[in-house]
Amino acid sequence: MTEAARAVPGADPAGAGMIGDMVPTWLQWVFVAVVIGVVVHRHHRTSRAETLLDEHARRRTAPAAPAPVSRWRQANRLLRAGERAGLDLLEEIGRQQPRRRQDVVDAWLAVLRGGVERGLDAPWRRLVQQRLRAHLRPGEDFWPGVELKAAGAILVDWDLSGCRVAAADFTGAVFLGDARFTAATVTGAARFDQARFLRHARFDEALFVGPVSFADAVFTGNAGFAGVRAAREAVLDGVRVSGRADLRRAEFTGPASVRGARFGGRALFGGAVFQHDAVFSGSWFRGRTDVGSALIGESARFDGVRFGRRVNR
Repeated sequence: MTEAARAVPGADPAGAGMIGDMVPTWLQWVFVAVVIGVVVHRHHRTSRAETLLDEHARRRTAPAAPAPVSRWRQANRLLRAGERAGLDLLEEIGRQQPRRRQDVVDAWLAVLRGGVERGLDAPWRRLVQQRLRAHLRPGEDFWPGVELKAAGAILVDWDLSGCRVAAADFTGAVFLGDARFTAATVTGAARFDQARFLRHARFDEALFVGPVSFADAVFTGNAGFAGVRAAREAVLDGVRVSGRADLRRAEFTGPASVRGARFGGRALFGGAVFQHDAVFSGSWFRGRTDVGSALIGESARFDGVRFGRRVNR
């Protein structure tokens, strides 16, 4: 076969060589573009990850911005520091938020329980007590349903006259100066166990709707309970009264227990009414005792009672 016969139309050997050279070059550019795209994408992801890590590290190491102090915390801090601004701010919170009134009263009473290491500071205590009393007397600023949690408090010239509270706990409280509860009303339980009254105490015409207890309470001066009314159990076991004890016209609807009490001065029971059991076992009346016209409804026990002076009937 001749060379012309072997030649294929359109199959020029020179042209075939050019095509063979062009195809690999095109594929190369495509490959390079793909590689560049992958590299750029990975670099972007790496940079983003590093940015997030740096931001996280800054957040962990940078000092936290101070949180805004709430009015409640600020008021308590000022109150504990003995500043009147704290007293005013707490009172404002109580007026604006009735649900927090018990918390406000608790904060005020907490101040009256402590602070002795810095001195008594009687004017400050009187100021706190005055602000408290303003909201316990029925009237425009009356806060109903408040409980007094004053166990262990140190109170100066305390005056709860005409006030009304839901409950009162004065266990172990110390009353400096006269303590006045005249015509006060306690609708729940009232506790004065181991309380110390370092001067005169007045409970005249007070009303105790719930149980009331003065177990082991100490009255250095006179103890006035004239016209007091106790609707439920009344406990005066172990009470000590150095001055005069005046229970004239007192009315005890529930059982009354006065076991082991000590009355150093006159004890006046004229016109007192004990509608239930009355127990005076082991009590000692050193001064003159007046029981004229006193009435005991069910039973009375006087076993072991001692009288140091005359008993007027």
